[in-house]
Amino acid sequence: MPIVETLIQDIRYGLRMLRKNPGFTAGAVLTLALGIGANTAMFSVINAVLLRPLPYHEPERLVWMTESGDEVANRWLSFPNFQDWRVRHDAFESMSTIRGWSLTMTGGDQPMNLNARMITADYFKVMGVAPLIGRSFIASDDQPGANPVTILSYGFWQNQFAGDPEIAGKIITLDDRAYTVIGVMPENFYHQGPPPIWLLVGPQNWNQRDVRIAGSVIARLKPGATIEQARSEMNAISQQLAREHPVANAGANRVNVLSLQASITGNVRPALLILFGAVGLVLLISCANVANLLLARAATRRKEFAVRAALGATRGRVVRQLLVESLILGLAGGVVGLVLAWWSSALLGRMAQTAIPRIEGLHLSYRVLGFSLVVSILSGIVFGLAPAWRFSKAEPQEILKDSSSTTSERHGKRLRGALVIAEVAVSVALLIGAGLLIKSMLRLSTSSAGYDSNNVLTMNLKVSRNRYRERGELARLLKQLLDRVETQPGVEAAALSAALPGLGEWTNDIFPEGRAPLTPGELINVDWAIVSAGYFKTLGIPLLKGRTFTREEDSEGKPVLLVDENLARQFWPDEDAVGKHIKYDSPIWHEVIGVVKETKSYGSEAKPLIKIYTPMGRSAQRNPVLSVRTTNTQPQNLVMAITREIHALDKDLPITEVAMFDDILSREVSPKRFNTALLSIFAALALVLAVTGVYSLTSYAVAERTHEVGIRMALGARERDVLRLFIGQGMELVLAGVVVGLAGAFALTRVMTSLLFAVSATDALTFTTVSVGLTAIALLACYVPARRATKVDPMIALRY
Repeated sequence: MPIVETLIQDIRYGLRMLRKNPGFTAGAVLTLALGIGANTAMFSVINAVLLRPLPYHEPERLVWMTESGDEVANRWLSFPNFQDWRVRHDAFESMSTIRGWSLTMTGGDQPMNLNARMITADYFKVMGVAPLIGRSFIASDDQPGANPVTILSYGFWQNQFAGDPEIAGKIITLDDRAYTVIGVMPENFYHQGPPPIWLLVGPQNWNQRDVRIAGSVIARLKPGATIEQARSEMNAISQQLAREHPVANAGANRVNVLSLQASITGNVRPALLILFGAVGLVLLISCANVANLLLARAATRRKEFAVRAALGATRGRVVRQLLVESLILGLAGGVVGLVLAWWSSALLGRMAQTAIPRIEGLHLSYRVLGFSLVVSILSGIVFGLAPAWRFSKAEPQEILKDSSSTTSERHGKRLRGALVIAEVAVSVALLIGAGLLIKSMLRLSTSSAGYDSNNVLTMNLKVSRNRYRERGELARLLKQLLDRVETQPGVEAAALSAALPGLGEWTNDIFPEGRAPLTPGELINVDWAIVSAGYFKTLGIPLLKGRTFTREEDSEGKPVLLVDENLARQFWPDEDAVGKHIKYDSPIWHEVIGVVKETKSYGSEAKPLIKIYTPMGRSAQRNPVLSVRTTNTQPQNLVMAITREIHALDKDLPITEVAMFDDILSREVSPKRFNTALLSIFAALALVLAVTGVYSLTSYAVAERTHEVGIRMALGARERDVLRLFIGQGMELVLAGVVVGLAGAFALTRVMTSLLFAVSATDALTFTTVSVGLTAIALLACYVPARRATKVDPMIALRY
């Protein structure tokens, strides 16, 4: 087959030519490896998080739903509402609720807190997954009088029961109640994080429509049904329920319906796609760089190609030879890039461990390897087109008449210049994007959320629901616990709360004194913090007016509360809020005794809800957060002392999630930190490649015009004239690239708005700093080869 034979000849000849120029080959391969490796590593993240199918049967038919309304984006669902959803819909095969639930497992050496998932009996049927061992839940398990049963996750079964194959039928104790293990789920099966166990919602007294116990709903669409159809149907059902039960369903008249995959990855999807686009631009710079190298190399081979054409080689054959050499470089860059991607993927996995969902599936799969191969081939074609196109326009006879094998063509110069302009422009855009994210992180690190997280040790306590059930018993336990903790050396203040500020706090509906009666369906929704008396001192939340709770008010649950400055301003703008009254959760008026500074979610610019603070003694929590402001004592020593004091009160009380508050907040912004680090790396790569391109072009111009330099210097040109010649030529391209890059950045950075914190997408300081900084670095890249040109002996230069 002649075409195969000639192709083999082209490959052999290409390899031989590349071996003859090891410096050029190594530089081109390394340049491509950086671009292809970065793209492959980023695609491995995209594949693991966004493209990898969920491990369920026909996952594309699974949807996630929550109630919502005009005032609340997502809120929990009452069980009666869920039952109505289940019987009134027409778009689904089945649906189930799911919510988190905390229990304490005892019977071992230490009590163990379990963050379980509470579901309805058909959950595993909805997901389309059967147990690995035993059976799934059935409807009769969820009926009054049924024995409590549980299903274990694969990891929990392995870690706690050593993979006992006879586990089905055995008893474990959860919250002082015996549960029969009926099954074990397959490895890696989970939703909303890997829980240790699954429990049933059960026949508890949750059939009140104003008691919201279902966190969200998972449903399976009927074959042929669409998400749009389901959304329309569920909104209609929600509006029916709002009309039928206006008080219980006040504020809820819509349903959020998303694909299950989108519900898991929706928050990170925009950022990942932006980063993928950014790393794609890095690859384009790599291709432009190599194209420039090939154009310069092709200029030195013009006579070679002309001779081959004169000896009978067709124009197409020579063009194919150039493309074959480019493909060899592309594939070689892909191989080296895979090594870089393998190393960097492991690094990305560690960086994104707490920032990105589903990152545990990150690896170089066949899909990723296929992506790398396609990118390598396309890159070879892209950067090989420029020299191939240049030769296709050249006339061999014209070239053979030229006495110089290195004479540059006017069009070739323009093409190489255009490539450098493109490289600089893309680098400017990426550097500005990285600069905006870096400035966001700096602003975040110095921002105030309204509290002081320094030197605050936190831990979660889990009190069994089957203990301390007598009236006031739980409140007394928590008071004794706080009294013991506060006496420890190194403790400046301590407090209990339902949650840390900005992290999972509850919401409630209120009615303030002096306001007109609410219309049916109208709500005043607020953040609701349940706290002990020392909360404000411990968390460093400033008191603006009035006072905080007394110990007696806290322990006795007196009808008093504090409000934040926004609530006070909204309802009593021209009056003192202290002494006013608010109703919540009951017809009892609660006196406002103090006003405190506004607190916000760390790392969020969203305007927080107005807020109330009520005493812990009035709503004693079984899963409170203990916060301790420390002095100079080592936190680890303090943890041991506090643990001893707590277990002296109740040896079966689990203590979990021990951490400094600063570390918790740092984890909260880990996605922002991941985005910043990654885009900064891509921008740095782009800068290195672009500056290398500027340096290479200037070096090539110096080598090409050495004879001209000799003539100029022989005629009296000074060193600064030569410097001005080459620096001016290079900087003209750089400045054009900066202008184009600024215009592009002005448009492109607007898509980054959701990733920024307290920084405008068109921040003038960032745009100016990047422009000046890159111009200065490019000036140095032009100066080095230009300086070299001034050191050439005119007599030697004239021989070129």
